[in-house]
Amino acid sequence: MPNPLHTQMKRPNRSAIVLPAAVGLCLWAASPAWAIYKIVGPDGSVTFSDVPPSTVQGKNVQSLAAGGSAISQNKFEGFPSALREAARKYPVTLYTAPQCDACDAARSFLQQRGIPFVEKTITSNADIKAYKALSGGSDRLPFIAIGGAKLPAGFSSSNWGIALDAAGYPKTNVLPRIYVNPQPAALVPPPAVKKDAASNAASGPSEPTVLPPPNPNAPKGFQF
Repeated sequence: MPNPLHTQMKRPNRSAIVLPAAVGLCLWAASPAWAIYKIVGPDGSVTFSDVPPSTVQGKNVQSLAAGGSAISQNKFEGFPSALREAARKYPVTLYTAPQCDACDAARSFLQQRGIPFVEKTITSNADIKAYKALSGGSDRLPFIAIGGAKLPAGFSSSNWGIALDAAGYPKTNVLPRIYVNPQPAALVPPPAVKKDAASNAASGPSEPTVLPPPNPNAPKGFQF
């Protein structure tokens, strides 16, 4: 049975209500910075939330993403002043999935306008759970966050353009030609594999160094 999230993502969605410019400007002042938290309970259960838990007793809490913080501030040094200020204050994060035409269109839109952005991919079940937590339960992609503002899911060049204008991004591409966006990464990083465990798995089971004592009941010529 196909995943309903992936089924929806295969259909481009370019229609959305166009927000007035004044609404977009108010959005920036009202929206706090945000993050997505992975919370592992004492019983090993995993949940995701865009609100940090009120108590962490017996829980392991990990902050997975906060806006576009994955772009190093050093990369902004060669930017024109307006672009540098917008990228520093309102970093852009794009959420996508494979085989998603609307996601491809959204990525191209940001690249053509010259917007530096971080791309998070939604592929695993953990990614889907985390995405639903940060998007308010949406099962549609692409999704964009600009600073503290999270726009409605689905690609709309008009809405996205208004929001980027409100954040102070230049209307034309002024990115330095040598600039390269960070490589897309999974929203929820895969668990780290311990080096010892990985090497043991690669080499297979180890041979016993000491032979067991002979079995007196074994047939002649055999040893178990």
